[in-house]
Amino acid sequence: MKINKDRESLETEVKSLISLFATTVDKKEFDLIVEHLNSKHGIKKSNVYMLLNNSNNVSKLTLEELALFGKQLTVKLGIDNIEWMNTWFTEREIKEFERFQFVDMQSIDDLDFPITLSNVTYLGNGYYNLTITRQLLGRLYKYGKLNYNPNVQRGMRKVYRYGKEMEEPIVFKSKVTEMSKLTLEDKLEPSTITLNAAQMSSDEGEELIYDEKSHKLTINSGTILDIVDGMHRTLATYSAYSKDKDINGSYPITISNKSDEEIQRYQVNMDKQTPLTRSKIVEYSGGHVSNVINILKSKGELKDRISSVGDSKATLRGSDIIPYKMLHAAISNVYNIDSVLQSRKVADEINEYLVYLFGYFGKHERDEYKVLFDADLFEAHLTLASKMKENKIPYDKLSEIIKIEAFNIENKFWKDTNVINNEGKVVNKKMRRKISDFFEGMLEEAEL
Repeated sequence: MKINKDRESLETEVKSLISLFATTVDKKEFDLIVEHLNSKHGIKKSNVYMLLNNSNNVSKLTLEELALFGKQLTVKLGIDNIEWMNTWFTEREIKEFERFQFVDMQSIDDLDFPITLSNVTYLGNGYYNLTITRQLLGRLYKYGKLNYNPNVQRGMRKVYRYGKEMEEPIVFKSKVTEMSKLTLEDKLEPSTITLNAAQMSSDEGEELIYDEKSHKLTINSGTILDIVDGMHRTLATYSAYSKDKDINGSYPITISNKSDEEIQRYQVNMDKQTPLTRSKIVEYSGGHVSNVINILKSKGELKDRISSVGDSKATLRGSDIIPYKMLHAAISNVYNIDSVLQSRKVADEINEYLVYLFGYFGKHERDEYKVLFDADLFEAHLTLASKMKENKIPYDKLSEIIKIEAFNIENKFWKDTNVINNEGKVVNKKMRRKISDFFEGMLEEAEL
């Protein structure tokens, strides 16, 4: 590989390409990739299809398979595949890849579920404690048995690759590198890694089977183990294992078989030891307002645009439009929600309002009138939506209510209320009320 390139980085790159492919390209194109790799290079079709189902399986590929698969993904994504190959590999390697033919030899290192673990203690409330070697942890990750689930982790970040926006886990490579080095030197202090057997992932109904007499825990076929806590240690262990399969040491492991919602509550409790962002705490704490936001996250104009990475709008990246915490506060201040049914109704109202807001004014999201879409104005938008609903004014009248000229960034009102150029000053409760009054004033002036 090229200087400053390594297998781990290539796997991360190919995972990103798989994610991008899954969201932007017709699945039929994947069949064409499978056929090409099978007919030209003899690569088994099942080895390729498993990558679309679980991108962690890239660790099972040989370097040749990984390179050829990545190349075909770039072709289908419209990325310059020659430039991509030259970025990662030497000229000699590229020529060798083109001549590659798969030989089906089962590695003695292969690992698959079911697997039975010994000396397991049941801790109660669905949690099990055991110790596994770093070798086994490295193998579990290598063969795609450990998964990063953004629904139960501490945050994702939005990144742009090849002109497309995608999410990836927040991983500090320098931290992984240092921990990998300590692992190879057998100097890394052991600390507990928490895993969760994702519900409904097993091929056999139950993900975990515990034998109280023998103290053995069986992880059944098909089970996906989500990494709840310990992503950096897992990556570091895999990195070390890739360099030395005889690495020493073990990790204490806690395994559960909970729903995403239960693991989110676990993360809130863990916050007492390792702080989460306030947005993540609010998100995981549940409640009717959280139900509203979960609906907004899954469909409508705010889908994939609500951030849990930070608590203020200064942390927004890419297409993010509002932090979870700010959205939660805005909804709480405008609506009184006391049931699941009402949560759905409020979510539908907000989504309908936003359809017209973005439909009429979405073109101004990045220009001199972008204040209209500022996160600090969201409570005012909800106030307007609520007033329109109360007065039976259809949302399609929004174009007659909002005067776009008023939202020019040069309008002194937005500076006075600390919405823009605030030098770190917050938009306090009094100012939010002032902004909401401004919106209600537009509604009155429209005389609908």
